[in-house]
Amino acid sequence: MAARGAPIRLVLADAEFDSEPNHQHIRQRLGAKSIIPAKRRGVPNGAIRNQMFRAFPEKPYRQRAKVETLYSAVKRKLSSRAPGRSLSMQIRQALLLGLAYNLYRLRHRTADRGCQQSHSFL
Repeated sequence: MAARGAPIRLVLADAEFDSEPNHQHIRQRLGAKSIIPAKRRGVPNGAIRNQMFRAFPEKPYRQRAKVETLYSAVKRKLSSRAPGRSLSMQIRQALLLGLAYNLYRLRHRTADRGCQQSHSFL
């Protein structure tokens, strides 16, 4: 679904999603690079998993922390779930949560800056 709206170039995931089929789907079907650390059980099977194990790209993977921070803020400020029963309804709810979070950030942007903001009375 997302691949039709905007190109996906990179997928970062935690070790829970480490599997050769996941890497293959991301790379072949989505046309994106996958960065998923190998589970800690010796040398993994599969060409892509073995590549991740031997030369893991640490620097791009660190970007995942920013995404996790954003998810945490959305859950903390707005909601922690999308209760829709169908996938399409869950997608709509997730998009609305993203919109609500962006509006929240815009509304509270001046408060976050504190005394850095200057006022002009001209």
